[in-house]
Amino acid sequence: MTPDRDQGQNRNQGQNPDRAQARSQDQYRDQGQVRAPGQDRAQGTDRPPANRPRMSKGRGFIQQLVLLVSLVLLWLMLWDSITVVTVVSGIVLAFVVTRVFYLPPVVLSGRFNAWHALVFGLWFLYSVLHASIEVAWYAFRRKAVGAGSVIACDLRTSSDLVLTLIADTASLIPGSIIIDSDRAMGMLYLHFLDCDSEEKLRKAKAQVYYIEELLIRTLGSHRDLAALRARPDPLNETEGGRS
Repeated sequence: MTPDRDQGQNRNQGQNPDRAQARSQDQYRDQGQVRAPGQDRAQGTDRPPANRPRMSKGRGFIQQLVLLVSLVLLWLMLWDSITVVTVVSGIVLAFVVTRVFYLPPVVLSGRFNAWHALVFGLWFLYSVLHASIEVAWYAFRRKAVGAGSVIACDLRTSSDLVLTLIADTASLIPGSIIIDSDRAMGMLYLHFLDCDSEEKLRKAKAQVYYIEELLIRTLGSHRDLAALRARPDPLNETEGGRS
């Protein structure tokens, strides 16, 4: 393009800037795009606008409701008591946490299996009762309690919610407590009481992996279910040298 033609176009745009702006918008309107003046240099004329999916209000409300209920249940589990005070305080704290403090988005799988939820609930109650009796027996028997051990479990889930539920469930069972987690690698580190032999180590790891399996079958995503089928026995894989 020659300098004279450039000057002519600049002169026309300077005489009637509204017409030049309308012409530019008409060109983008023909292509299904409308951009503000000066936006062409920033984004390029041939770049399509980004289409970002928006969450519907109904789905967003359901996810927020599930998050609030989960926080209240977690509060009740930590207090190990269901009273008017604990329920009301749990609701208040859940609203404060979700409204005041920044939280990463909780991605829900969109599925829930009632049968596996019942199996998980019954197994959890039995495990808490059995472990409570076993830990109480340690205080009365003459034999000294064996040394504790810290174990590392390479989980199959990729969900932050499921990983958190696994850690909470394992910590609520007497004799074990979560001490650290690696969210990026999907690792949980737990301390188990009276875990000083190879057999007890395998039993402790098997318990954590079984908790993971029950939770994945209850509310895990399809990706977690596929990982569960691909690695049905992670304990043997870990012992076989899996990185």
